[in-house]
Amino acid sequence: MKKTLLSFLTLCVFSLLSGFLYRRNFGKLSIRKANQSVTTARLETTQLDEELQELLELTEWPLSPDNISLAFSTHPKTSVFSLLHPRSTYVVGEQLEVLIIAKDHKGRAKSYGGDFFNARLHSPSLKAGVSGTVTDHYNGSYTASFILQWPGETMVSIKLIHSSEAIAILHEKSTSRPDKVYFKGHFVRNGSEELVECNFNLPGQDVCEYYDARNEEKWVCQKPRNLPCDAYRDHLSGDHREILSAREREFFSMSLIEQEISSNVKSFNVLSQKELATAKKPCVPGLKNPNPSGFYYNDTWISLVCSKQEFDISTKVANCLSGKMIYMFGDSTLRQWWEYLVQFVPTLKQIDLHVTHNPGPLLAMDSDYNYLVQWRAHQKPLRMERIGVNELHYIATELDLLGARKGMVILLNCWAHFVTYPIEVYVNRLRPIRDAVTKLLERSPDTKILIKSANTGYKFSYVSDWLSYQLDTVMRAMFSELPVTILDVWQMTSCHRLPENLHPEKIIIKN
Repeated sequence: MKKTLLSFLTLCVFSLLSGFLYRRNFGKLSIRKANQSVTTARLETTQLDEELQELLELTEWPLSPDNISLAFSTHPKTSVFSLLHPRSTYVVGEQLEVLIIAKDHKGRAKSYGGDFFNARLHSPSLKAGVSGTVTDHYNGSYTASFILQWPGETMVSIKLIHSSEAIAILHEKSTSRPDKVYFKGHFVRNGSEELVECNFNLPGQDVCEYYDARNEEKWVCQKPRNLPCDAYRDHLSGDHREILSAREREFFSMSLIEQEISSNVKSFNVLSQKELATAKKPCVPGLKNPNPSGFYYNDTWISLVCSKQEFDISTKVANCLSGKMIYMFGDSTLRQWWEYLVQFVPTLKQIDLHVTHNPGPLLAMDSDYNYLVQWRAHQKPLRMERIGVNELHYIATELDLLGARKGMVILLNCWAHFVTYPIEVYVNRLRPIRDAVTKLLERSPDTKILIKSANTGYKFSYVSDWLSYQLDTVMRAMFSELPVTILDVWQMTSCHRLPENLHPEKIIIKN
């Protein structure tokens, strides 16, 4: 009996000691795992910080000296351009170079760079156009380079979008005044309503904060006087604040921005190349966009990336999309594509979702050819009509919810509503989208993902094409390593014969 009791007590003590040792070792293991997680998190943070720094360096721009007076800023009517190495004849495929000399209001040559130009070759009679590349020599002179793409009449156009002095102002305001555009939040509860200001941040104010852990983003609204934070029901556009001083506004006069540069260069004739190579690689994901990525001829975009197809009749479009599920996530410049398809293809019918058209979401189905096309606006910030906050979804979250379905085609764009914020805000939005795209392609490698670039034509007082160009540069770099297609809409909108417009005309949308 004593032996049995002793054995029992020994077993109990051993069990207690074992449990203690296990818990102690498990605690060490847990601490070790926690330390590993912290180390991993720190490593990831360091990598993200390094990427952000690389992206910021990629968008660096030569800024003019501080406090330059208007008289010493670049003027489009005194600045000039001329042909470098002019010849009597030119042939398709050859390079053409143009020298640009920036001058101030009194005709004095500038000694520093930083001006933002749009360079293109065009032929009104042929409805042709192609973009050029502008190289800044940082001394007031620039070289615009073109590749001659079509035979016949050709003209050079150099347009000053913004002077370097205006760019310096835009650059400063992009970081110092992210509140230049603000939004409204509609709070509703038990018959009571309140309208308050909302944004990414409202420093120094008592706010309701809405945090999305998946995308690591917060959105805040002024705290309503009488309603709780969970009464936030609708999002809508607010307005913009005048952030430019009277002196700064002078640099954005309509006579100074988006104006043609003077020149004595006349139109010239380009001869056909006898043996013009026309073979192009097939269109597959991951192709890099050359410069230029294409050109217009007879109002039709000729791609220099790959061998495109023509979809000039609706049945070709319907046959191409047959069996597909096309999901569009983005802003109103991508909604134009949805609208064009619904107008162009008679069998594609809109499904009434009983929502306001502009913020959507929008859905159309073609029962004859068995496909659907959906457009959904991206998450705030969004300058559109009033929309329920529950209708606004993060693109990354939407992509995560898609399974490995056959026939999926994803079209994305995210840019126009971020130009008023620092680049860091834009990078923070794109990172989860890039991660979601990567995961989607892993589980559904046959899915086609196309990203629409920014387009030109932003002409409001608080934004510009230069700001769009900065974000577009960031987007292209962030998605450059993924097997996706980046559609160069920037060039498609910058060299067409029609005036640039944030929402391009139908002929451009068709292309």
